Amino acid sequence: MPKSNSIPISKQLSSIKALGKGSELEKAIATTILVYNSRAGNDGKMSKTEVKDLLHTQFQNFTQGQEAKPKYKELMKDLDEDSTGQMAFEDFMILLLSMTLMSDLFNEIRQTKNTK
Repeated sequence: MPKSNSIPISKQLSSIKALGKGSELEKAIATTILVYNSRAGNDGKMSKTEVKDLLHTQFQNFTQGQEAKPKYKELMKDLDEDSTGQMAFEDFMILLLSMTLMSDLFNEIRQTKNTK
């Protein structure tokens, strides 16, 4: 669950002056950090249960339709088996990357030509 005293991410982003000059990729990574931090405890970690909830609420377009894939099942099983376990930001990023690479949306995006 998000911290009740957390500052909205949009407000956090607008308050970081360096991002005004940042690239799209830098902004995307900064947003990921801010979303994670808004849910992490004071130790900078999230419970695996919270990570699973975050994936279902904030990453659903990448996880949609993945339930039958063995790798997805393996990742979810790891989150379910040890609900008292904690996840650091670095492990969270690896999880996001793994979920992204196996997603159907990733393949659709890669096949789309940039129209700029």
